[in-house]
Amino acid sequence: SSRPRAAPRAPRAALGRRASATKTSTSTPPRAVSVSVARARGALHVARAGGTTKSTIAAHRWSTDVDAWVIEGSDCALEAGERLILSVPATSANMGPGFDCFGFAVDVRNELIVERGTFAIEIEGEGREELPRDETNAIYDAVRAGFEAARPGMKLPKDLRFTSVNRIPPARGLGSSSAALVSGLACGLALGGMDVDAPRTKQILLNLASDIEGHPDNVAPAIYGGFQISINDDNQWITQRVSCPKDVQTVLFIPKFQSLTAETRAQLSPTLPIADAVHNIARAGLLVNAFATGNLELLRYATQDVIHQPIRGKPFGLDGLIDAALKAGAQGCFMSGAGPTVLAVVGGHGGSVENDTAGTFKASKVADAMMAASRANNVDGEVVIASPTETGVTAFVEFA
Repeated sequence: SSRPRAAPRAPRAALGRRASATKTSTSTPPRAVSVSVARARGALHVARAGGTTKSTIAAHRWSTDVDAWVIEGSDCALEAGERLILSVPATSANMGPGFDCFGFAVDVRNELIVERGTFAIEIEGEGREELPRDETNAIYDAVRAGFEAARPGMKLPKDLRFTSVNRIPPARGLGSSSAALVSGLACGLALGGMDVDAPRTKQILLNLASDIEGHPDNVAPAIYGGFQISINDDNQWITQRVSCPKDVQTVLFIPKFQSLTAETRAQLSPTLPIADAVHNIARAGLLVNAFATGNLELLRYATQDVIHQPIRGKPFGLDGLIDAALKAGAQGCFMSGAGPTVLAVVGGHGGSVENDTAGTFKASKVADAMMAASRANNVDGEVVIASPTETGVTAFVEFA
């Protein structure tokens, strides 16, 4: 290849920074990136709420933009002998009262690995028996959409081999479809020569993913990590991180049965009494304050909801699981996303997950209590203890 090559990269180096040593201010300004997802929305074969928002990104040049000549003349930014690795976290949306706008990331992660070679899609872990291994795969659709956003008028090369390593259980309320969407879009943007770590790329990624999903509660923390509050204003998706205490752990009770967001959303009322709106608005504000100040004792009240949880949680005894978690010492407990996973928050006493066992002991007690409550209600499931993560989607290249 005639392209300048950077020295071998250490793990977690962002794709697109391979030419950082030779970046010049005279690089060609990037073309406007129109984040129109009409094609992408039709291509993604996942049940989604679907939004009508069409976001655009101004064609300003950023210091993090890859020089045009670095990838000029190539069909994508990945060469033979290289391996692109993306990692994206599971996410828990709504957090009780924050319907469609609150969400945070936990340290259960899926990976997407891409190499040059004969087209194939390999699937390891969750969904390996039922997910498609051809071009109808949702991740592959998202890769194409991301690539075409980064390189308008160009098509994704055919000689790419994908390996999807899935640890997030599908259709359980932990953002598996959003993880697939974000990892695929990020992969396409990276293959198009964009730096996934760059603010401009993340803004494009947020707009693409939120337009497709119709709401940002899962995709925002999947991209940025942490606890995110997201809104739409003037056809732009805006997200902001809320601080989270360092000693927090989460207990995830994951039922064996699946729940599709589109189906449970259809059960919700299209109208809302003012008293219910006030109930959730007040608790949403209290929830943000509890995390920002570290006063997590407020979460037992701040995670209450009257909009979606009473309907979605009734079939499997959500109230009993929440009561059991709180009695065992959880600070708060709520349905994760559209369910059926139930998430309990443990910690917030100023300790450290790494340096003492108090939080781990409490998490184990809460896990035991939730398992006992589920068995009493004849609900089969498992418990996973995880921690919030401030790391959203990552992308790096290594030599195969």
